[in-house]
Amino acid sequence: MKRREFLKLAALSPAALLAMNTGCRRTASPARRVIVLGIDGMDPFLLRSFIHEGVMPNAAILMGSGGLNRLGTSNPPQSPVAWSNFITGYGPDVHGIFDFIHRNPSTRIPYLSTSRVIGPDRIISISDWRLPLSGAKVELMRKGEPFWNRLTDEGIPVTMVKLPVDFPPDRGKARILSGLGTPDMRGSQGSFTFFTDDPRSITDNTSGGIVVPVRDYGDNCYVCTISGPENSMRAGNPVMKVEAKVWADRDTDALRIDIQGTRIVLAAGEWSQWVRMRFDAIPNISSVHAIGRFFVKEVTPRLKLYLSPLNIDPLNPALPISEPQSYSSDLAREIGPFYTQGFPEDTKALSRGILSDDEYLQQAWIVLRERLDLFHHELSRFREGMLFFYFSSLDLNTHMFYRVLDINSPLHASTAPRFKGAIRELYRQIDNVIGAALSARDSNTEVIVLSDHGFAPFNRSFNLNTWLAEEGYANITSAGARNQDMFAAIDWASTAAYGLGLNCLYINRSDREENGAVSPEQVPDLLLRLKHDLESVTDPATGRHVIANAYITSDLYPGPLPPYAPDMIIGYARCYRSSWETTLGSYPVGVITDNLDPWSGTHCVDPGVVPGILLSTVPLSLPDPDLMDMGKSISSLFGVPVLPSGGRDIFNVSGS
Repeated sequence: MKRREFLKLAALSPAALLAMNTGCRRTASPARRVIVLGIDGMDPFLLRSFIHEGVMPNAAILMGSGGLNRLGTSNPPQSPVAWSNFITGYGPDVHGIFDFIHRNPSTRIPYLSTSRVIGPDRIISISDWRLPLSGAKVELMRKGEPFWNRLTDEGIPVTMVKLPVDFPPDRGKARILSGLGTPDMRGSQGSFTFFTDDPRSITDNTSGGIVVPVRDYGDNCYVCTISGPENSMRAGNPVMKVEAKVWADRDTDALRIDIQGTRIVLAAGEWSQWVRMRFDAIPNISSVHAIGRFFVKEVTPRLKLYLSPLNIDPLNPALPISEPQSYSSDLAREIGPFYTQGFPEDTKALSRGILSDDEYLQQAWIVLRERLDLFHHELSRFREGMLFFYFSSLDLNTHMFYRVLDINSPLHASTAPRFKGAIRELYRQIDNVIGAALSARDSNTEVIVLSDHGFAPFNRSFNLNTWLAEEGYANITSAGARNQDMFAAIDWASTAAYGLGLNCLYINRSDREENGAVSPEQVPDLLLRLKHDLESVTDPATGRHVIANAYITSDLYPGPLPPYAPDMIIGYARCYRSSWETTLGSYPVGVITDNLDPWSGTHCVDPGVVPGILLSTVPLSLPDPDLMDMGKSISSLFGVPVLPSGGRDIFNVSGS
């Protein structure tokens, strides 16, 4: 142990040192309980810094017990990929998740990689009504067996709260509440609504939500139409809607909102509690329920009213968000409604200027307080088996506020210094969570804290498709369509490669893509040439290499790969990432540009740049732990025999 670390630990209280000493024991018998805290985006460098500052005494206890270990992440290091590695013990070649989005190999049309909706098999049409004779269903796209099935088969209870990449939840014996990957009621990963009588003040018209112009009908009364999900029971799938009447009292700078029998009074700058809404598919026969939160951004002089993405109501879920199905409704009755959307913090509203930094952080703290209530509720009734609990707050908020930590960020100077404490305070709150888990510990309980990846600055954007065009790997035939999505500018017959998603590059193969230009025999040499050229790219503004490694996917994952798998995974160097334009197939002017989005931190880079963390009351017996090791290692703590494949047992508590 380094001298500085020793001095920090020596300053802990006697009670903390006692807890640390008891944590150093090796497990002599199988654990009765294991608490696993999945902290998305907890970074080893930030964590060590905050431990040294004394901000995280409970993490320091764990560091003295099992060490602060870097945890190997996935390649690419994206959350859906990484958590799938954790769940299955295997990489993308087995679980099938390579990116947030995949594409249809023939048409190149993108789709969400983690789940899909399958319509009913049979429908009867009566006028413009379409009545299903069989139910629609949502399918989880992740493959591979979850490691906890071994535990439940042995009669060990398992509870997984806000489990990522598990929507809809796996059917089985575990109790599961889905997390990352759970959509909002519109089927997106989060779409806000912003009502205003000053729509020209919103100049950013990119994705993430809709701006709805409204007008005063007299007496400062506005009618705000809220769009919900599509009505699959009507021809053409029209969007279902509900109306809210809003009265502005400009003398008191407050609003009254009337919606479906509920009346809400909010002052400017105030957030509402959850508001329940009912969307009627067939009046008096079939309805779906949603919940949302209003925020009054401004009353005077203009109306500016924000409505959060419509979340699936956990009390009456329209889509399967828990296993058993009653689990979410039981929780909602016990602690109240809560965010069910996989991305609860509305980062898009901040990026588009709908919410300010202060307003966004207000919402982020609402999310965290709600998640803490859920955690303490589940911890208080945890008696045996495994409890996994997932926190998203560090990930999403580090994405948005890395700019205040990084003096080289293009937005550092324009961000108020007071926000520097936001990430520190979030880490402090997570340390309190660790403390609660340690307080619940006894001689037959182990505590594990892990993250799926760390963080790096995102200062410069790399327009991969633009680079491909400039280097002759793609052919732009319509300059006017360069900024349009989905490759509107491209002539496929003379294009060899294209980028889509955050880290993925695809060869335009003649045996796979429509109008493919590259024969199968040409692919190996083309990939080697692309690898060399990409790894040689330097930023003229800094002289630094933009790409640390361009990985040929078949070298990473030998054996058969699904047709939607990328041909190359781009491992960006620190400070660089694919541009937002790259993710959806456009070709903007300029290869490398400043990132001016508040989304200023990233982990979609080379995996060696952003390892995760592992803290544990059980010391490690093997070096260099990896996410794929965790399922087997956790199972071993219960004395459950583990299969020879799918990761290693890094704890090796039996001594074998």
